Amino acid sequence: MPHHMSNNNHFFTRVERNILKSVCAYMVGVAPGTTLDEPLVRIDKFVSELPKALQIQLRCGIHVFQWGPPVFIGKPRLFTQLAPHDAVKYIETWAGSRLGVRRLLFRGLRDIAFLGYYS
Repeated sequence: MPHHMSNNNHFFTRVERNILKSVCAYMVGVAPGTTLDEPLVRIDKFVSELPKALQIQLRCGIHVFQWGPPVFIGKPRLFTQLAPHDAVKYIETWAGSRLGVRRLLFRGLRDIAFLGYYS
């Protein structure tokens, strides 16, 4: 079994799913504590059908997003550990970044969040 597959045949690892849950909650604007299991199943299925290169970029992007707060907003925390107002501020730095790659990743994460939540 490839290392990136969990025993449930999910594309994303449990850690990546937790990051995505936080991303989805903020991007879509759901109430804290809302279960996002169904949207995550849809996202997982969608991403598992993407070309390998896109899958790799998305997987790397999720980790960059998770580990970015010290670099991008000066907070010594992971994205999933940020206070809600810091998380919102952090996401906004991605949306409005001068770096095209950050804006692109923001849009990709936002798009899969909406796809998972609203499809």
